[in-house]
Order: sequence, then structure tokens, then C-alpha cells
Amino acid sequence: MAGPLTALRVRFTPDSEQTPRDTRPPGRRRARGHGRRKRTGIRRFFTWRKLVAYVLTLCALLIGAFTVLYYSIDIPRANAQAKAQSNVYKYGDGTILARTGEINREMVTLGRVPTGVQHAFVAAENKSFYKDSGVDPMGILRGLVNTATGKGTQGGSTITQQYVKNYYLS
Repeated sequence: MAGPLTALRVRFTPDSEQTPRDTRPPGRRRARGHGRRKRTGIRRFFTWRKLVAYVLTLCALLIGAFTVLYYSIDIPRANAQAKAQSNVYKYGDGTILARTGEINREMVTLGRVPTGVQHAFVAAENKSFYKDSGVDPMGILRGLVNTATGKGTQGGSTITQQYVKNYYLS
């Protein structure tokens, strides 16, 4: 049978001007792997495509788990005592007559707190206040290690963590 496939199988003589396309004997097929060895063991699971698929699947699972946990956790109501203020009774001219209540506290805006007091508070409590995200993992780890080794208790909390603790939990 003469056709386009039989022309590829024809061997040319060395003195021929054309170079042969295929020098394999007739009936032999080209290997599918193009000479690559078959991957064995753990390497067969880690091709680039599979690795990217594994990483994307892991990210999707983590995002899904975080979303489920985020919506399943109930945030407690604010602690009423954290917001409690003393009652201030004033004369008609604005001067204070008396203060009553268990707590001597009055809400003020941040603008009414002097800048020096703000900086002193931040310097004493949390030096990385303007840089961190509100949670200091190294401080928490240091506190755990000190507590576990008996070197005394040490807080690993930032100003933000202290505020949340006092506002919601105390």
C-alpha cells in the first residue's frame, strides 16, 4: 500500500542527497515519553502543575475554614463596667458640684489627651504600637516561655489586646 505513511518508512542510502526522516525499522512506533524516564516514587506526585494545584487547593481549604470559623464565633457584648462612668453633677455655671458612682471615670476624646501623655503611654506599654497589627506573637511566645520555665509571669499583650480584654472579658 503506497501512501504518505509508507514514504516516511523508506530508508535512504547514505549517498542520497536527502536525509532520512525516520531510520527505525518498519512497524516500530515512537515512544510517547520522547525518551523521558517514567517518574517513580514520590516524584510522580510533584510535577509543577500538580504542585500548583496542591497549593491552590490548600489555600482554598484554609480560606474556607477561616470563613466558617469567623462566622461561627459569637462576639460577646461589651462589658458594661468598661463603659461605666461616674455621675457628675454641676452647678448652673458649669463647675462641679459632686461626683457619684463606684468608678471615677469620664470619657474623653483623643484630641483632649495631650500629645506628651499619648507618647508616654505608648512608650511605657507597647513600643511597636504604630508598627504592629495589634498582636505581638513574639511577646506572647516570650510570656509563655517565661511562665513555663518559672521565671515569673509576663504579659505578651499589646495595648490593643489589653483594650479588647478589658472591654469584652473583664
